Amino acid sequence: MIKNTAALLLGVCIFVSMPACKQKHAHAGDIVFYNPIEYNDFVVDHQNAIIRHMVNLTQAFDNGTEQEIRMQYKSLKSRSDSSLHMIKQLSDYEGDSVLKIAAVDLLKFYNQVFHEQYKDMIEIFLKGDAASDAEIETLNQHVTYIRNKEEALNKKLNAAQANFAKKFQFEFDDQTPEIP
Repeated sequence: MIKNTAALLLGVCIFVSMPACKQKHAHAGDIVFYNPIEYNDFVVDHQNAIIRHMVNLTQAFDNGTEQEIRMQYKSLKSRSDSSLHMIKQLSDYEGDSVLKIAAVDLLKFYNQVFHEQYKDMIEIFLKGDAASDAEIETLNQHVTYIRNKEEALNKKLNAAQANFAKKFQFEFDDQTPEIP
């Protein structure tokens, strides 16, 4: 009887402790992250995808037609929408949500800017020399607002990534992507 009770208790202890031994992970929709580096890389990949689209739009401004500029702008908005959607789906990572929050804040800002200020900025840019002084002033105000807000949000994201890397013991290369 004691032998059976001990075996039963051992079996219960093993069963109860199994979830504690299970490898921890996080997810974004159907995507599963098995370590903190994958989780961080997911954030970085989405930020970089948006930046690549920003670069494409800048190149279209430099030597593209109005049609190419509008096509790149549409592509940028679409990429921003999808990246923001994916980042919003991130779960926390082992109870840590600071990185997710910082990433969502930056991508929400980008999304708002791409749908609002960029629209105005493109229309002013396409007017060329026909743009009024008031429109040029509006363009400059948009640029200043975007630069200042983006700088603050990038610093917040970089700090969150550095703290996340320290907490989960991996090396983080603090290099903010170049934004046109």
